[in-house]
Amino acid sequence: MQNKKDDMTRRLESAVERRRQAASRTERIKGRLEEARTNLDSVEEQCRARKIDPNKIDAAVDKLQERYATAVSAIEDDLTKVEEAIRPYETR
Repeated sequence: MQNKKDDMTRRLESAVERRRQAASRTERIKGRLEEARTNLDSVEEQCRARKIDPNKIDAAVDKLQERYATAVSAIEDDLTKVEEAIRPYETR
């Protein structure tokens, strides 16, 4: 009988410890969630300061990528023209 009682006591103590650990992990997760929300708010505010709607960030990124590609193409075209212009003056 005492053995059964000791076993039940160990199980209860184990359950209490598991509950304590779960509560501790939950608090850490809540802290990380709050930090993530704060960071998100900060990023959204930075977007708004740059006149970018945070809900349309994908469209803004696509637009910037298109502008970048256009700028690189323009540089390449200009370099081709420069290379062609200086070719007659190069010594062979």
